[in-house]
Amino acid sequence: MHTADQSILIVESDDPTRELYMREFNRDYRAFACSSEHEVLDLLRTQHIDAIVLEPSQPNGLGWQLLSAIQAATASQHVPVIVCSTLDQRLRGTELGVSAYLVKPVLPKTLVETVRRLLNSHI
Repeated sequence: MHTADQSILIVESDDPTRELYMREFNRDYRAFACSSEHEVLDLLRTQHIDAIVLEPSQPNGLGWQLLSAIQAATASQHVPVIVCSTLDQRLRGTELGVSAYLVKPVLPKTLVETVRRLLNSHI
């Protein structure tokens, strides 16, 4: 599958970070961005998403619960979830089944390469 046919969902509450990731991913993918659980779940119902980048440190404190909701919504398909967080909670992420865990600051290029590697390993 050509990368332009693949969709990435970015769940990030920080506007500048979300915009930076969107710019970077839109070069090679169709990128969607959300900052709330409601938006994420609506998008997962209406769009085919190939990978999800999640910052679990959401202002409402529900980021890890959102991960569970995402996993339930995508259970019938294998959608890699890449956590990209200011918090170093790699063990928690691993226990919850994330595909990769990156601790910020992360270069956008590193994030894109991580997503690309995970998508290529699931073709």
